[in-house]
Amino acid sequence: MNTQNKNHAEDSFSQSSQQPPKMTVSTDYDLWSILFKDSSSQGSHKLSKAEAYFDLVRRHRLATLTKNDSYLDGGILALAKAWLWDRNTVKKFIDSLCSIGAATIKKVGNKTAIFITNVTYLPQDGSDA
Repeated sequence: MNTQNKNHAEDSFSQSSQQPPKMTVSTDYDLWSILFKDSSSQGSHKLSKAEAYFDLVRRHRLATLTKNDSYLDGGILALAKAWLWDRNTVKKFIDSLCSIGAATIKKVGNKTAIFITNVTYLPQDGSDA
């Protein structure tokens, strides 16, 4: 199917009164690492939304692996500096992730922690059980 046909199909579905079915795509952390292999040096360029999301995933993973929640201390200002975004853009991005259930925000005192939702850790051998 070519791009023009895909766009037409999406446009006609979005113009109908039907709600599109929810779709979830499970990916492996290694896939994200491959996709963003060359963009891992934060602070060197303004991150795309995908790169910013991967940074949140990476922070969540580091906090879990090290059992150190300081990796989750992703206040708006800290993320704005890391991603080279303005604070309003970071807030809108985090709010949009929360609105679709991709992230949650928890405040502890004056700190903000952002958690990625629907994370599953597989056994070391890669088996499902």
